[in-house]
Amino acid sequence: MKFAITPCPNDTFSYHALITKKIASDIEFVFDDIEGLNLSAERGEYPITKMSFAAYLKNSNNYDLLDAGAALGIGTGPVFVAREGVDLDLSKPIAVPGLHTTGALLLKFYLRQKLDLRPVYFRDIISKISSSEFDAGVLIHEGRFVFSQMGLKLIQDLGDYWTSTTSLPVPLGCICLRKDFIEKKPIVESLIRNSIDAAFAQPENVYAFVKKYAQYLDDNVLKKHIYAFVNEYSKDISSIKEQLLTHLKSC
Repeated sequence: MKFAITPCPNDTFSYHALITKKIASDIEFVFDDIEGLNLSAERGEYPITKMSFAAYLKNSNNYDLLDAGAALGIGTGPVFVAREGVDLDLSKPIAVPGLHTTGALLLKFYLRQKLDLRPVYFRDIISKISSSEFDAGVLIHEGRFVFSQMGLKLIQDLGDYWTSTTSLPVPLGCICLRKDFIEKKPIVESLIRNSIDAAFAQPENVYAFVKKYAQYLDDNVLKKHIYAFVNEYSKDISSIKEQLLTHLKSC
């Protein structure tokens, strides 16, 4: 049974025990960037898949949202940045890590106006802003922790804006199960929770594995990324799931 995730630190940390078979299962992992996973979900390609919460709203007919495995930020999430020295013009194209990502949705939630959003592979957004291909863009994953070192300035922490506006954690990525596999939901959720517990039990043993897939290899960046998005909600979002979905639908 294929399980599609991103190669980003929060995912490789969370699922290390399952990927490396320290926890036995019949799951085979597949890696893709988040927008690739969003588009794959539209085709119903993988039985278990990560996708943006924003993409789940489009795919809820075919997928069930699991209570385990979500990436939620506590007042932390995508950031809207621009090149230093630029007077921001919102009529110009803005680079986003995919039109179906929560990052793009949060930008629209923040600005509440018509925007020219251009999908760019998330790892290329910083370089495309730095080279003046775009004046501004939305950064996710590790990029949100390093942009100031790359000559970019913060316009708005979209995660902080979401939490201050809604009083909810930031709904970034979620794990979904295709509905023809729904009978496996308790097993899959249990495996995910056990894998997260295993990672936190011996985190130092997982960091080298995470580095194999990461964009930025600095230890502090990796740890900031992991501990920002793997938290109490990663094991159970049931208490806030409906509130999150209600607010997302209103964006």
